[in-house]
Amino acid sequence: MKLACILLTMMWFILSGAELAYGEPVSAALFGAAFASSFAGQLVTLGLGLAFNLGVGLIQKAMAKRKAKDQTRGISFELQVGDDQPMSFTLGKYAAGGRRKYTGIHGEDGRYFVDVIELGNLPCPGQPEFWVNDEKVTVDWESPNLNGFGYPVTDFTTEGTDRLWIIYHDGTQTTADAYLLDKFGSEPIRPWTSDMIGRGCPYIIVTARFNPEIFSSVPSVLTEMPVRPVYDLRKDSTNGGGGSHRWDNPSTWEPSENPIVNIYNIVRGIYYGDEWVYGGQNLAAFRLPASNWIAAANECDVEIALSAGGTEKQFRCGYEVFCDVEPLTVIEELLQTCNGRMAEVGGIFKVLVGAPGAAVFSFTDDDVLVTEGQSFNPFPPFSDTHNGIEATYPEPAEKWATKDAPACYSAEYMAADLDQELVVGVEFEACPFKTQVQRLMKTMLKEERRFRTHEFYLPPSAWRLEPNDVVSWSSPRNGYINKKFFVVRVVGRRSFNQLVSLKEIDPSDYDWEASEELPTVVGPVKPITPDPQPMTGWTAAGYTVLDSDGNARRPGIKVTAAADLDDVKNVWIQIRLKSSGAVVFDTGASPYGAPYEWIFSGQWTLPNTLYQARGRLLPFTNRATLWSAWLDVTTPNVLLGDGDVYLPGMVEDIQEFLGESTEWIRDGLRQTMLEQKRIARLSLDNDFTAYTDRQKLRTELTSSTEGAKAYALQQITVATGPGSAIAQSITLLEAEIAGFDGAILANANAISSLTTTVTVQGSSISALSLRVDAVEAIIPNLATASALSSLQAQVTSIDGEVNAQATAITALEASYNSVSASANFRMSVSAGVDGYASRIGMEARVGGSGTWRSASLFIDVPSISSNPTRVAILADQFVVTNGTNSENPLVFSGGVLRLNVANIGTVNTGRLLSTNGKMDINLTAGTIEIFS
Repeated sequence: MKLACILLTMMWFILSGAELAYGEPVSAALFGAAFASSFAGQLVTLGLGLAFNLGVGLIQKAMAKRKAKDQTRGISFELQVGDDQPMSFTLGKYAAGGRRKYTGIHGEDGRYFVDVIELGNLPCPGQPEFWVNDEKVTVDWESPNLNGFGYPVTDFTTEGTDRLWIIYHDGTQTTADAYLLDKFGSEPIRPWTSDMIGRGCPYIIVTARFNPEIFSSVPSVLTEMPVRPVYDLRKDSTNGGGGSHRWDNPSTWEPSENPIVNIYNIVRGIYYGDEWVYGGQNLAAFRLPASNWIAAANECDVEIALSAGGTEKQFRCGYEVFCDVEPLTVIEELLQTCNGRMAEVGGIFKVLVGAPGAAVFSFTDDDVLVTEGQSFNPFPPFSDTHNGIEATYPEPAEKWATKDAPACYSAEYMAADLDQELVVGVEFEACPFKTQVQRLMKTMLKEERRFRTHEFYLPPSAWRLEPNDVVSWSSPRNGYINKKFFVVRVVGRRSFNQLVSLKEIDPSDYDWEASEELPTVVGPVKPITPDPQPMTGWTAAGYTVLDSDGNARRPGIKVTAAADLDDVKNVWIQIRLKSSGAVVFDTGASPYGAPYEWIFSGQWTLPNTLYQARGRLLPFTNRATLWSAWLDVTTPNVLLGDGDVYLPGMVEDIQEFLGESTEWIRDGLRQTMLEQKRIARLSLDNDFTAYTDRQKLRTELTSSTEGAKAYALQQITVATGPGSAIAQSITLLEAEIAGFDGAILANANAISSLTTTVTVQGSSISALSLRVDAVEAIIPNLATASALSSLQAQVTSIDGEVNAQATAITALEASYNSVSASANFRMSVSAGVDGYASRIGMEARVGGSGTWRSASLFIDVPSISSNPTRVAILADQFVVTNGTNSENPLVFSGGVLRLNVANIGTVNTGRLLSTNGKMDINLTAGTIEIFS
């Protein structure tokens, strides 16, 4: 493909044999890909009148470009696939769909999709902008992802979780991307290797986290490229300008949207370092006269007033150049953005932008050679006449889609054309600027209505004329008085007489007033979604919970919402204390349905307390909804009564809690013992096969004498591998005696282990420290005694979700004749995104064969803030002593906790009732009832 680019560009710069007397506008419509110098002789041979049939006006040039459309690439913003795509680069501000170079997935369950998209083949430093799917997005360039995913696209961040990240490499990179190496360097089939650098090629890395409600398919990304730096001869003090730009030092160049500056770079040649890429090759600066090119570039930068206030540069450009397109085709696109013309005279390239300058040559009818042929065309064919122009251009605000500019019609011209609408269509592929397009359209239409064209010979005094010059002609025969004409073409004969092709001009055709600007309506491109649905009909009121007898038992809160709403599955309800703002109730599990009211009461519900409640609708679909306002609500002053003395529900809850707590202690012991055995097995080398580097220090002693055996092992091991490291120290002691039959008579063993491990796998990080000390004495089939102590600390981070835990366990156990006694103590703390928790438990337990007696103490602070903190005691008696005197104030009898001893000062209560129901003292009502 690169060879094809070289051959195409070489063709259009073949200039051998050019005649100095010949001048011709550089036109792809005329010459295709070459400046063919032999064309001068051909023109004379073909005869007069040819020039005007080929088209010399701005509209004719645009139409000729359309007829040659198959030579261009056109505007392509779709993502391309495959390596058969041509090289490309952007000029000015433009968008690129790019070429997919790599895709992959990583993370737990393949939750992250990665797309690598090449955006061109020349460095393009700066900060790009992006369209994702059909939405212009914002990238937070200040907050890189800690796992290397790139910079988050904030438009896809939901509930604090980022879903899309982008990395941009501008083409100046010298090493492979670290993120791709980390995630796909070990990919067995398609690895991303260290030589995948993409030198000179800007590219992006797009990482999307799976979420079917946000990304129904792979997200499509359109990149608005930064303006690429180019050489500006106006800023080069060694080439007619003033400044530090140097042709041979790209580091001095600056970004520019000036079409003439960009054309200058193409003509002289586009290079990557010393490697030629596109356009001319080694073209000397003198062949592009500085005074001419600087004047044209300055004309582009003239500030033009806008109707809304402010100004913009008169002519700018933006275009993506594909290297399989002929350079002259690209130049024509850029010239069209500035009403420009370029001509080559004897190997010298000159340009004209906008309105032609003052006349450089004056003549009369007497100077026209009557001995040679002449031609005059006062009007073009009716098919080539136009009184209106319609145009399209790429609109950045509509995702760079091709958009219709406001049409330019002339009632005056239509009247002159017998009231027929003669409209021409023009494409401005390299002009993504809506007001500039309007100015270009007006000039094109007015300039084309200058119909008069002449072709004749002038004497040798006209030999200095060049294409794009302006001449003044006074002709009584034609009624001209110093009428201005534009020199389209000059051909010198061997007699030094000059064949000139002229077209009438009027500098006023290039005038523009801000009042002429028409509004351009830009429609929304982003997905059209309904506005978030507000919560309607939301109320909150205090509510009294009654028992089966109609007695007030608990305070509560009743909330309501509007009825019969469509597409609503549940209602999300939050309740908080107004005084502190602490949320005490939070659930989205309340089904939406008749009677469209919900009652809430629980341990968090305090009597006569000011709360606030708000709600939000949860639809079946993924459309957005809004929270209601916080509404004040005071709970009724419902206090505990006589029916709440024993609180059966609470007792059952506490019993369930005690059962779970004792199981928590014993499970912890079993888990630790299993962990101990697993760690001991790590002393075997084959358990370290996952590590690429292993080092071990081992001391081992064994002694055996007539059935007696003693064994000691001390081992220190360190090992590392990809994303993992472990350090371990183990001491193992064992002594045993066997009988004559080999059966073990007694065994005693002890183990002490210290282990530290760290692992990093993708976005998951884990750090663990563990200490285990255990001793055990056994007489088989008779008795066993063991003691174990364990300390463990662990921190994990999985996809940004952090959890920290620490546990301490001490366990004692002795057994004899199938009956065992145990004493267990366990402490555990945790902190992370799910909350903070702390628990302490101790248990003394004796029993066997399904019969157990135990006494326990538990202290618990759960992670859910709405659950109560607890201190629970499991015992038949609760004894309080000062060391001399002892009392057991609380006693369980018949499954009921009773007050055994009491010495009470003031008693505040509502009702006193005897256990046999014979006496009822109702202090609240002020009554005393005695029953026989």
